[in-house]
Amino acid sequence: MRLAIIAPIIVSVLILAGLAYVAIYEKPPVPGRLLPKTPKTITVGVAELTDALTNGPWVSPGLSGKAIYSIGFRTCPDCVNFKRTEFADYHKANIDTRVIIYARRDNSSAAEQAIVADLACTRNWSIFERWMEDVPEAYGEIYGLPPAANSDKRRAACLEWGRVVRERVAHVVKQNGWPMETPAMFWRAKNGDWRMFLGDDKRGKRLIRKELGVPQAR
Repeated sequence: MRLAIIAPIIVSVLILAGLAYVAIYEKPPVPGRLLPKTPKTITVGVAELTDALTNGPWVSPGLSGKAIYSIGFRTCPDCVNFKRTEFADYHKANIDTRVIIYARRDNSSAAEQAIVADLACTRNWSIFERWMEDVPEAYGEIYGLPPAANSDKRRAACLEWGRVVRERVAHVVKQNGWPMETPAMFWRAKNGDWRMFLGDDKRGKRLIRKELGVPQAR
């Protein structure tokens, strides 16, 4: 009799706890979609993710510590904010920020495509730093635009390189139950597992810092 009374109470408590977890730890950016609000472990498509990231057109300051990969596009506000708030402290902690910038297929200008192709072809961190210093349009005014992305086969291939990597990574993210979002951050845990965080969220950024051993922002 006592068990019959207690059991429904336990079930109700578990249900409420589950709803509370979703409300606190998962962020719905748009109706019907959930993004993780805490870092997640990649369990499906590990080999594909490893190949896509390590062989992608990433640029970095070349630091010798742990690596964190960031995937995004230049006009993504969250990508810009993540770089602005996190990268300086990552670098002080010797974390190598490996950035993969792609130009969206249906929503990117010729100038953006040209700079993305140049970035991928040269793997030059200073191009990325200069491009991020001001509004995107300022780069061409200050430094001049590189040749168009479709000016030769090599540059066209460099432009496509980032897009293909983004699509491969999005496929892995989907296999693990999440929609792709930018910035998409990936790093290795101490046991070698790939860890992932999507978007720009204050709590998520604190947790990434904790995992990478980066002092918390003041």
